[in-house]
Amino acid sequence: MWQIQEEIAAFDAERFKSLGPGYLALNLAGEAGELANVIKKLWRVDPNIGLADGFQAVAPDSRVLLADEIADVVITTVVLANHLQIDVEAEVTRKLAVIEERLGAGYYGRDATSGPV
Repeated sequence: MWQIQEEIAAFDAERFKSLGPGYLALNLAGEAGELANVIKKLWRVDPNIGLADGFQAVAPDSRVLLADEIADVVITTVVLANHLQIDVEAEVTRKLAVIEERLGAGYYGRDATSGPV
């Protein structure tokens, strides 16, 4: 199990005992929406953010805002996974292999390429 998953489990166990999967899933959607909203506002200021190399258009102060929202998404996702007894590290490893297989088969089209795993 991923070490941060264990840390989040301990934090969660001490604080949040009455949140079911429905609440956590909706909370995750809300957190993802907050992340998307920050990106949307940045995109309005600099449309280059919508390009493949748009990461360079994100200023350091904006990265701080994004990091905060990304942390919320990750924490909420891991809390949900923990309550469902899902090993996030194992599932991410499995899913990366699935994506690599799809890339090799051309599933994602010409914009994506397969590489070493």
